[in-house]
Amino acid sequence: MKAIVLAGGKGTRLWPLSREKFSKQFIKLLPDKSLLEDTYERLIKFFKPEDILTITNKEYFYFVKSITDKFDKSMSHNTLLEPVGKNTAPAIALALKYILEKINGNPEEEVFIFPSDHLIEPQEKFIEYLNKSLSAVNSGFITTFGIKPTKPETGYGYIKAGENMGDFFKVEKFIEKPSLELAEKFLKEGNYFWNAGIFAFKISVMLEEFEKYQEEIYTLITKGSYREVLENFHKMPSISIDYAIAEKSDRVAVIPMELIWSDLGSWDSFYEVKEKDPNGNVLLGDVYAINTRNSLVFSNKRLVGTIGIEDAIIVETDDAILISKRGSGQEVKKLLEILENEGRNEIIYHTEVYRPWGMYKLLEKNGDYIIRKLIIKEGASLTCHLHKKRTEHWIVLKGIAEADIENRKYYVYEGESIFVPKGKPHQLKNAGENPLEIIEIQSGEILSEDDIEIFTKDEEELEEKLR
Repeated sequence: MKAIVLAGGKGTRLWPLSREKFSKQFIKLLPDKSLLEDTYERLIKFFKPEDILTITNKEYFYFVKSITDKFDKSMSHNTLLEPVGKNTAPAIALALKYILEKINGNPEEEVFIFPSDHLIEPQEKFIEYLNKSLSAVNSGFITTFGIKPTKPETGYGYIKAGENMGDFFKVEKFIEKPSLELAEKFLKEGNYFWNAGIFAFKISVMLEEFEKYQEEIYTLITKGSYREVLENFHKMPSISIDYAIAEKSDRVAVIPMELIWSDLGSWDSFYEVKEKDPNGNVLLGDVYAINTRNSLVFSNKRLVGTIGIEDAIIVETDDAILISKRGSGQEVKKLLEILENEGRNEIIYHTEVYRPWGMYKLLEKNGDYIIRKLIIKEGASLTCHLHKKRTEHWIVLKGIAEADIENRKYYVYEGESIFVPKGKPHQLKNAGENPLEIIEIQSGEILSEDDIEIFTKDEEELEEKLR
């Protein structure tokens, strides 16, 4: 069996925690872990680490790698990159090609598809449903998983269960997000389920359905090598697996599930699934709430105090704060459209960025200087480069740095610092056996990436994923 985790989506609905280049699957919305980590924790109870594949994009690769490395290096090795975003059907087709060609998969092997950003509890019960689905998969069905509704939800798609097949039901039809009146009707009838976006099937069955309903995708993945599929990936239609196959095929089954599930598509849905205090509040982080009721207050770093508020959503981050009325979570999209039109980077970039050598966190930025904290992995180094319009000052907090400035090596120890003048080629390396922590101060006329000349490239691993 193989698991394919879809981790390339660029969702900003949980702004300001989620950004275009830091989507919600990487946010630590759960105690001390992200939704992607939680996904892997579930799957590793059912699949071998080497059988878990992740498909993402170039911008997210190092976010994903920083998490998969915690579990097993084979999971990092089996991380695939979409050359361009083309929705879930082409992504799944690319992953199937990889399984068949690169890891000698069997066409009759069972494959499961999982979103990377859903909340599912309890894990043990979920695993039971995965086991149960094998009956439908081995009967030749593309199997979906439906959540038993707990309320008339208008924000989810629905699956109508048809003929009872014993351990599963044949799918009669899929329904897009319904009106409140329809959602109430579905809840009463009892044979409608929320679409969880999880699938299971044999590779051969999915390929047959691609051939029948998506000939363009089928031709691309069967007439060439994996490398050729990557090279021609831009020719794929942009379409979801639901529209491409599930809603067209007559070979789709559904496994009803009764557990806690949410796609966390808004702060309202996040509030609904979290445990409340006696005042109906969800308080996360350093929060003091006085006469506050039925509210979500999320503190990232700073102390947040509230007095006399009700039905509010407050989310604090390093560089932005959201304050909204509960029930207006979907309106975040309108705010983001305004910010996009204004060219605000706060909807695109987060203050933490992962790179091949480790990560950096933006501490402060204005027109004259930038202060960053760099964490460089053991044995890693930044690229050799120079800046014509700015200087850099490195202060070592922890570890031992090897600074190569204009072909001269300097070793910098904890509490020491070194200055890099304008126009001098330089490279920073971790010379110790533990992560190297650096405070970097940039100052000068130009502080953007326009002022950089690179002499070496250390992203061979990333480039190999795109070949």
